Amino acid sequence: MIRAFLSFVEEDLNVVNLFRGQAKNDDTDLEFADYSIKDPFDSRNADYIARGITDQLGLASLTVCLYGPTTYTSKWVDWELRKSVELGKPIMGVCLYGDGRVRYYPAALEGRPRVNWNVQEIVRTMRQLVR
Repeated sequence: MIRAFLSFVEEDLNVVNLFRGQAKNDDTDLEFADYSIKDPFDSRNADYIARGITDQLGLASLTVCLYGPTTYTSKWVDWELRKSVELGKPIMGVCLYGDGRVRYYPAALEGRPRVNWNVQEIVRTMRQLVR
């Protein structure tokens, strides 16, 4: 099973949870173990937060950036993606909304696979990246 770290902004949490739910649906091929942070770190200490995220990234086989309209402005998403690359993890992007409201994606996804929310395309890309 693919071990995925999901990188996203809290404003998109409801849609991210739908994405997570699709991985549990027996009717789809989307299957992954979610190594992302489930509960926000209760700290203002950036070093502590970074260590916790780095630990989770280390366990994952790839990072999937689930991006919406404001994700490109998140310093933490940018940090997670850059840290993933530093750790040698492949990264990919999945656009959470197909209605035109997402105009930008995180800069760290430049030159990396980006797909719309299409289960077959997501599965194909994930499998290609973790070969």
